[in-house]
Amino acid sequence: MADNAKRLCKRKRARENGTEEIKKKTTKIQNRTTAESDIRQSSQIHPKHVPVFTINPESNPCAVTYEQLCELINYAVLGKVRSSLPSWCQVHKQKELKGVAVIVLHGVSQMHFYRYYLQFKQLKKRFRFRFSMPPPPDDFLLRIFGTEKLLPRDKSPMVNGTPAVNGHCFMTENNSCGPSDVDNHPIIIKYGRKKQGLTSFLLSEEELMKNDYPVAGTPHSDGFVQTGCTAKVTDNSPLLGLDCEMCLTTKGNELTRVCVVNADGSCLMDELVKPDNPILNYLTRFSGITKKMLMPVKTKLGDVQAKLKKILPNDAVLVGHSLNNDLNALKMIHPNVIDTSLLYARDLGQRFKLKVLAKSVLGKEIQSEEMVGHDASEDARTALELAQYFINQGPMKVAKLNLENFQGKQPAGDNFTTQPEGRSQTNRLSDYLKANCSKVDGFLGRPSFHCGSLVNKLGTHDQKAVLLGTSKAMKELIHQEAWHKIECKTDKEVVQQAQTEIPVASLSLSHFTSYSEYSECNLNMKIHEGLLHEKMRQKLSEMCTVYAGPFCKDFCLTSVERTFQNCGSISSFSVITETHKPYVRIEYALPESAHLAVLTLNGSTMGRFPITVQRPIKESTLDCDRVLKKLENDIINGAVIYVSGIQQTLTKKHLNDKFSKFGHVEAIICPGGDVDAKPEDCFIKYGSLESALKAQAAMNGQEVRKQRLNVLRALTPYHLQSWVAQRSYTALNPRTSDPLPLERCSFEKRKEKLSQCEQELKNLMSTIDRRAGRLFRALPSNTLCMVLLPGTNSAQCSAPGLCLLEIKQDP
Repeated sequence: MADNAKRLCKRKRARENGTEEIKKKTTKIQNRTTAESDIRQSSQIHPKHVPVFTINPESNPCAVTYEQLCELINYAVLGKVRSSLPSWCQVHKQKELKGVAVIVLHGVSQMHFYRYYLQFKQLKKRFRFRFSMPPPPDDFLLRIFGTEKLLPRDKSPMVNGTPAVNGHCFMTENNSCGPSDVDNHPIIIKYGRKKQGLTSFLLSEEELMKNDYPVAGTPHSDGFVQTGCTAKVTDNSPLLGLDCEMCLTTKGNELTRVCVVNADGSCLMDELVKPDNPILNYLTRFSGITKKMLMPVKTKLGDVQAKLKKILPNDAVLVGHSLNNDLNALKMIHPNVIDTSLLYARDLGQRFKLKVLAKSVLGKEIQSEEMVGHDASEDARTALELAQYFINQGPMKVAKLNLENFQGKQPAGDNFTTQPEGRSQTNRLSDYLKANCSKVDGFLGRPSFHCGSLVNKLGTHDQKAVLLGTSKAMKELIHQEAWHKIECKTDKEVVQQAQTEIPVASLSLSHFTSYSEYSECNLNMKIHEGLLHEKMRQKLSEMCTVYAGPFCKDFCLTSVERTFQNCGSISSFSVITETHKPYVRIEYALPESAHLAVLTLNGSTMGRFPITVQRPIKESTLDCDRVLKKLENDIINGAVIYVSGIQQTLTKKHLNDKFSKFGHVEAIICPGGDVDAKPEDCFIKYGSLESALKAQAAMNGQEVRKQRLNVLRALTPYHLQSWVAQRSYTALNPRTSDPLPLERCSFEKRKEKLSQCEQELKNLMSTIDRRAGRLFRALPSNTLCMVLLPGTNSAQCSAPGLCLLEIKQDP
């Protein structure tokens, strides 16, 4: 009997263990299915060829540094081939990005954004990502755009007795780079020292694909036409220069002109082309094409493709500068290519502009400022001559030209002087450097900022960097010559110019200065700016505060505090005895906790008496309900829930296990950025709104380890937690900062002026928001847009900034 009983117990235990394992497996499968559902839903939201921005799970989802912004901008503009991956985020399908647009709202801080939250309709609606930024240093723009500091003259490194910048030496007539320097030159590393035939400089299929050339059999080249040049290429094969001009249409860049020249420089083909889609911008400044020129044109893309196939020999080698852009515009595939932007190789994959190579190698001016747009035949001829020079002279001679120190933009009016025929290219370059070396900041005997490496890289790849704003705002970027500057007098003019310039730029920086100009000119702002911080601190405090009562005189204070603590972390708890019966004042750490207390405890019974839980009634809280409603519907709060009443034995891992069954949990954020593994309350960010709503419905009121959870939609944008936790500012003292004329005014007069100032600020913030929204709508689809509210950092006032980020998508 005893043996039978033991067998039965063993069987029962095995069945129970098996049941538990099945439950665990079922839970895992459900979690995996829910996560996959979130991923499928996300993929439906974002089509196949749309870039997507995400934050790495281990990164701080609430705050960002200037160095991290620099990483993101470099990667978004240059890609992983020419820059490193950001350490804190990912940009999926980066190649689909059309460009990066940065908008700076000078003088505006994170405090202003939430103080005038109802006025910032466009920004809060269109940008899904917001990050706190530290108070700005004086050089915050230089940090973001990745500038390098040059050493003073007496500390400049020397190469063979010659001053060196960025590892490359300046040559003089009696001094050239030593043998070891030439051997380390990227051209010598790539091609060797000896002269070779043209076949040695053709791009391989791997290089074609790496540099975005259309290649047969790749998805990118679907629908492209092949030139039909299939004969074997030899060193005697014909070289033909090719250059195209494009305009901006509703479908992107499309061909408007194509030009082909032969080895003698004779033009074989020069055709204007009518795009198939409506033209948005003729890009006349660059293309030279105008509406009037294209009006009578009937030639279409298919016509020039057919003509090009006829005139190209079977073993033709096409030469151009960044020829991938031309072939993509032509929608044609050609296997034999020499790209002069890659032929004249530089460190780190950077490229020289065609204009710079023409002047430094061939000694001729192209694309002059007097011309309206580029001349396609001139550019095609120049690229061909550069290829011929490289092949005829050999890599060694080109490397000795030391072009690296010639690539910067030269001052207006500085041209090469005509040299005697016997003068060598090296001597001509040496003479130029002798005459102009005093203009190089690194040798002026003081530290200075070199042009941002990002902007220089764009210039060497024929990509455009546009700088828009007032002259005062643009002075904050040293070495502005690397940018294409457009000076504007007002924010309105910035928006108007940006609508034309930004669609053709890889990088743009737009300055909005109306608020900073207003605060400088308005004497009342010297008081008001300091008071704003104090008012905002008070408003946040009042949004986190509730009053509860009345209670009987002998009520249990500990019991009441424990009840209200279930709604969230309490900052302060006090009893009010000035009333007929005692009330309590509870200030929570977060507005969510106070909102939860009003929703769940108002009308409840404590000590046999019903109590009222209400917010303080003051001028600043009259619109509290409206603000909370707007916050709840904020785009960045859509998939975030707030959870309070968490048992102290629950860790973040336990919470993740509990809440991940409703969907993929992207982050669990503790108030104030606390890294404690046992939070009393927290924010849980899901991958989709549907998952967040499911979790709220299922977990609100549920008991977990004998503790009742409270769950509601998040109100406070989760990046704000570190800022809310500070609750302190170095604010202006109204007495010391008040100008003398105002001190003599009566209190009522001063109050009236400050009230007028507040109304003016509301209108101004609304105007800034409207203009920023208009600029955002004008951006091409797939443009990464970043709006920076830098904050303030001075002896009188210090406040953090705010970064808003979104990839523009057309509906």
